Amino acid sequence: MLIELLTKKYPGMRLWLAQRLSAVFMASYLLLLALILVFQQPANYQAWMAFMSPWWWRVLTLMFFISLLMHAWLGVRDVFKDYVFNLTLRAVLQVVVDVLLIAYLCWVTIILWSL
Repeated sequence: MLIELLTKKYPGMRLWLAQRLSAVFMASYLLLLALILVFQQPANYQAWMAFMSPWWWRVLTLMFFISLLMHAWLGVRDVFKDYVFNLTLRAVLQVVVDVLLIAYLCWVTIILWSL
């Protein structure tokens, strides 16, 4: 029933749901991060490295950035669809945004896994 609703009847519903779920995940991650930082309070470089070193925290952080970039991609895509009427310009702008977001994801991945 839900799969049919998200794919056949209302195809835009899947993207809407993806954006809402990414927002919930990002809010949960930021709340967890804030709580950890309030109680742990890393003060120097070594403390930050110890804080970021567990593999599960790096995976959660990478998932946060994937959610953030997906959320941004969906939002920018909707803005372009609503306000950029020239199809060629819209396609070029979307490609530029796509390349930038992929580059950001690669950059974050390199940073996280080089810790």
